[in-house]
Amino acid sequence: MADSNLTPIIEDLVQQLVTAIEQTSVLRVQEAIAGAFGVPQKRGPGRPSAASRAIASVAVGRRMAAASPKLAQARRLQGQYLGALRALNEATKAKVKKVAKEKGVAEALKLAQSLRKAK
Repeated sequence: MADSNLTPIIEDLVQQLVTAIEQTSVLRVQEAIAGAFGVPQKRGPGRPSAASRAIASVAVGRRMAAASPKLAQARRLQGQYLGALRALNEATKAKVKKVAKEKGVAEALKLAQSLRKAK
């Protein structure tokens, strides 16, 4: 009885393995043919080629435009808010997050700092 239940499972597994091996073989043949015609091969995971590293280094060298004072203040406020949240327990965090949604991050930061001092 157990043998009759396993047979279709094993046959399915064997079929999946055969399909995977055939796909791998087809990819290898395609890469060999493409290489024979001078088409660059796709690289797998690992260290990128020198050409792509050169392109990436040009992109990395670019500077971002300076943030406006308004944006810088918003980022600073957000960082202070997140830092204040880290020191609170889950129930208090929920209250502070609710205030942030309703009244804004500045009010939530004030609440979080006052609750932190109350500890």
